[in-house]
Amino acid sequence: MLRTFIAVKIAQTAGLRQLHARLSELGDRFRPVAVDGLHVTLKFFGDTSESQVSEICAVAKRVVESQAATHVRLKGLGAFPNPRRPSVVWVGLDQSELLSRIAADLDRELVPLGFARESRAFQPHLTLLRIKSRPPDQLFSLLADEAETDFGIVPIDDVEYLQSELGPRGSRYTRLATFRLAHRDVEESKG
Repeated sequence: MLRTFIAVKIAQTAGLRQLHARLSELGDRFRPVAVDGLHVTLKFFGDTSESQVSEICAVAKRVVESQAATHVRLKGLGAFPNPRRPSVVWVGLDQSELLSRIAADLDRELVPLGFARESRAFQPHLTLLRIKSRPPDQLFSLLADEAETDFGIVPIDDVEYLQSELGPRGSRYTRLATFRLAHRDVEESKG
């Protein structure tokens, strides 16, 4: 069995690198997600048999390649379940309607393959840090200070089907497939 999911990789921006550096200063117990592994999960499968991979790829290709490439704005620092009791620290995504649409389409189209629909509404976010113990006070200050900060705009050109392998230093991701979003011609994108 493979542990798999569909996601959009997020390019580094100067603002994101600065934020990552500040999170890295919280101490050894609080290790942020590696900057080169930042992604927005659109559909998590968990344990997946190798025989399902080609079927998942066929559905994802159909869903993704019918959509046009776009961009999202990385904006606001927040926490789940809330800033007073953070277990996950994230950056929000503005202008993320495309990602919401792809997530909903994948959720619906994968039901016939035996994958249950998500019980919670899709909330586009970029996970930066997972917390398992009481965080230091400077995290609470950082959450308050950066709640509305604009961390930059990133392009969304493709979607990836990834395998995740858990290890002592965090997750390692292997790309199983890439699905390209359609590119608008120059004239259309100007309007």
